Amino acid sequence: MPSKNELKLLRSLQQKKGRQQHRLFMVEGSKSVLELLQSDYEIEGVYATEKWQLQNPEITIPGLQTISEKECLYISNWQNPAGILACAHTKEPSPLDLQEMAEPILVLDGIQDTGNFGTIVRTADWFGIRQIVCSPTTVDSYNPKCIQASMGSFSRMNIRYMDLKPFVETAMRSHRIFGTFMDGIPLQEVTFEKNSLLIIGSEPNGISPELEPLIDCPVSIFKKATHAVDSLNAAIATAICCYEMTKNW
Repeated sequence: MPSKNELKLLRSLQQKKGRQQHRLFMVEGSKSVLELLQSDYEIEGVYATEKWQLQNPEITIPGLQTISEKECLYISNWQNPAGILACAHTKEPSPLDLQEMAEPILVLDGIQDTGNFGTIVRTADWFGIRQIVCSPTTVDSYNPKCIQASMGSFSRMNIRYMDLKPFVETAMRSHRIFGTFMDGIPLQEVTFEKNSLLIIGSEPNGISPELEPLIDCPVSIFKKATHAVDSLNAAIATAICCYEMTKNW
């Protein structure tokens, strides 16, 4: 059973400041916790209610600590907690050698919605895209809602944050640079190689002006509706682009 101080620490991980201070993050839900336990993340602790343990007798987790329903609600970021949580150490992404990398890169420019971010991570995982580079203005990948929406896919992704302009300028030497726009080349007319880099802008602002001149090929998703329709959701647009990027590999 965790101490009061441990519970306070776990609760603090709901906030970015707490995650950065302790270099820890929380994962909730059976699927995400089990995915985490199978990854190379260093686990700090796993916690579950008696109810969860009774409902999942086939799952054995070494070192599992039992918590009360009240304690679970206290440390959980969910309104209706699943009954199992895990705490792990954040980690530095593996080195990114662009010259030696013949694989696609997804760049997220200012994506702030946690659900969109997590869904994008899950989608990239589905299509075999492991490298994600984020602008400093993109939401924290360890945000509990991002973790939840990724459904465990975060544990297999290489996610890093950096100033995008110098990164893309360097990537131009080894990758072809694509970017999503409302008036670009129709996506189905574009040929993607494995060394493609795709920039996804935020829904309200699109791709940052300083990145636009660096894009070799602006692409867009053809709209069949003849009436006015707002832009596609960022996660949906990313899913369509990822399919087109990888369909011929």
